[in-house]
Amino acid sequence: MSLSGSPGPAARLLRGLATLRHYHEIAEVGEIARRYFPMNAFDGVLTALGIVTGAYFGGVTEPASLVVVIASASLSLGVSGFYGSYLSEQAERTRALRELEDTMLSRLDETDVGSAARYATLAIAAVAGFASAIGGLIMCIPLALQSVLGTAASFYAAWGVAALELVLLGVFLGRVSRGRLVVSSVKLVLAGGVAFVLSLLLNVAGV
Repeated sequence: MSLSGSPGPAARLLRGLATLRHYHEIAEVGEIARRYFPMNAFDGVLTALGIVTGAYFGGVTEPASLVVVIASASLSLGVSGFYGSYLSEQAERTRALRELEDTMLSRLDETDVGSAARYATLAIAAVAGFASAIGGLIMCIPLALQSVLGTAASFYAAWGVAALELVLLGVFLGRVSRGRLVVSSVKLVLAGGVAFVLSLLLNVAGV
């Protein structure tokens, strides 16, 4: 508490965090975000994997040059993930809010329910956008280290990073579903293998 009687910065911060936590619980943000994160991160990893694989079998000898390409694609996916999720969540939550208003015969925009709906829309969109971008951006790291690792090792390391990301996403999904972590991870790695083979076939076919 400040000398003037008004709450200090720390108190306002704690109050704000408590409010967001309250909105988080009302809108059940965690459950929905858990679905968006692995799905969008998976898209990001496979997109970057396709670029790296196509470049390798296409004869690219400077993997570091792919950093800008993958970063641009990943950021574009991030923007797409954010806005796509935002518009979808906004439409769904606005509809649900209006239906609740019709039932209660009162406006809810300025209530905790309305505020929680707006918070959830932004929070879920942020998770979706971040997940879409980060999956591919992480794969830029070994490519950027070409001068240290060498050309071939940079490509191999990028594939290794992609496989590791898919395994971790599989573990995440396995924990969420309380299923077998190994099975969940293998499924995603196999999907990555399919993307790898398709990129290889396109290069073999000269497409």
